Amino acid sequence: MIDMIPSEVTIIKPEPEDDGYSNNGYRARVNPRAVPIDIRVPRKFGPLLSAMIGRGIRSRPSYSDVWMLEPPDGLQTLAAYDSRWAGVNVGEAPDGECEYDITPIEYTLDDALNSIVGGVITDIRDAYREEGGSLDRDAVRSRARKMLSDRLADTEQLGPLETAMDGVCDAVYRHTAGLGVLEVLLSDPHIEDVYIDAPCGENRIYVTMNGIEGVNSHMRCRTNLMADEGEVSNLINILKRSSGLRYCQTSPVLETDLPGFDARATVVGYPMSPKGDAVAIRKRSDRQWTLPRLIMNGTVDAKTAGLLSYLVDNRCTMLICGARGSGKSSMLSALMFELPPDERIITIEDTLELPGEHMRRLGYKVQTILVDDRMSGDQLSRSNEALRLSLRMGESAIVLGEVRGEEARTLYQSMRTGRAGSSIMGTVHGDSARSVYDRMVHDLDISPESFMATDVIVTLGTVKDRRTGNLVRRVGEVVHTAGPGEFSDMTDSERMFRSPVMVRSLRTNGTDRSEAAKEIRARGMMRAALAEFGRTDERYLRPEWIMAANDEIAKADRSKTADGMAESFRERLRAGAMPWRPTIEDSWQKGRRWLA
Repeated sequence: MIDMIPSEVTIIKPEPEDDGYSNNGYRARVNPRAVPIDIRVPRKFGPLLSAMIGRGIRSRPSYSDVWMLEPPDGLQTLAAYDSRWAGVNVGEAPDGECEYDITPIEYTLDDALNSIVGGVITDIRDAYREEGGSLDRDAVRSRARKMLSDRLADTEQLGPLETAMDGVCDAVYRHTAGLGVLEVLLSDPHIEDVYIDAPCGENRIYVTMNGIEGVNSHMRCRTNLMADEGEVSNLINILKRSSGLRYCQTSPVLETDLPGFDARATVVGYPMSPKGDAVAIRKRSDRQWTLPRLIMNGTVDAKTAGLLSYLVDNRCTMLICGARGSGKSSMLSALMFELPPDERIITIEDTLELPGEHMRRLGYKVQTILVDDRMSGDQLSRSNEALRLSLRMGESAIVLGEVRGEEARTLYQSMRTGRAGSSIMGTVHGDSARSVYDRMVHDLDISPESFMATDVIVTLGTVKDRRTGNLVRRVGEVVHTAGPGEFSDMTDSERMFRSPVMVRSLRTNGTDRSEAAKEIRARGMMRAALAEFGRTDERYLRPEWIMAANDEIAKADRSKTADGMAESFRERLRAGAMPWRPTIEDSWQKGRRWLA
């Protein structure tokens, strides 16, 4: 069954006592000023399915707890594309707000078809309760396909539905054992965050997006979706079941990974949220961030990228600061691939955002320490204990997902006494180097002299694009500590070579300023070349090519100029052969062949 409302009406919340116009129990009032609505349907669902819609807009199928609202008149389209399970239209509404409108496939089926789909969903749920078995995606889709084919065999609708059978079976899974329409949002690679504010039934779902109207644009959009309590309750039950964590009035905050979606969910409930449950979902990028990728999207320029690569390779202690959503974790992930492959790395994080697993597959030695609610103590004490543990695990580069509080004192004490390992990197909230200093010194009681152990601070922020009005992520400053509370710009060559970190690296490497300047320039030119080639071939943005570029630097004839080293590397890029790296899987297979 589907609650089917013609396009000339406005949908409003159902009320049991209402005796006005009704349709399957939901109120609908005629709006004479409304115009027919252009529903965008993914091309892959086929022209036959497209012909089945257009007769009206559907508020929601009876088996869904999410309402779909009609788009506003006068929406100025910024982008239109197909995500995995829906057509997407992003535009600017007449009231100035950015709007993200989707039409999932289940909202395009007519009443008779959705009645059959709803029956299949009910039967699969009942069969699971009575017989048990598997509710994984493949099992549910297979069962749904058979049931749908059987029930439509004697009707005229099987033919049109065959072109969209995969999408309909996916919809059956989403509403049987999945996250419902939330899965449609999370499947869109442009979406970074999903927000459901309380009370959920009175607020639209909001999203933040990246990559619309420019590869590095960042904007917040309202959607054409409103979730009922049932949708939020289903999400909470899935999170509780997968994490084993408590969520109740005495423990009204639930933070955990969202299984199957590479995302982190935070839920706040009553009494902390008096109006009901509120949800925030933060997606992790499915792409590995590298400096060439950040050059390509405009976050950092090639010259600065070369400098950062050089500093990381020379065991710099670095903090990356910025506001939420400014790209701190992306920059930290990119810089991790600049670490030497033979260096042991320990990562400490409360959500698995750093590329530890991918680095292990490339042959890096990475030990991940996960800090979550299943450990005893509060968040700050757990992070501090994880850091103390990492310091006892021997010489290693330490990467902290975020520096928050108590662990900062342990970190700086260790750096001052020389126990902190070969290099330190981490992210911290702050909009400038000065704000980070004030927070550490005045809020966390780090002495000004101890803070001097920080070599470099990189600040990221978002700036408004004058042409589009969208927010764009950019590196705002790269500075070194020049004294207690004093900082100096490292992008200025003269100031850079007076910095303690550069003086130390020159002494350690036995090189002079001209050699260091040549290497920094070569590193920047190589990463710019990767960004250039990556515009037409995504493979050149992968971490394997970063390792190849660093190999080129290490093996280069010292008599070569920076341009000469960069040109040699460009020749490898033009040859097109992907660099091969022995991974753990490669070594295991090689061992099997040798034993055989």
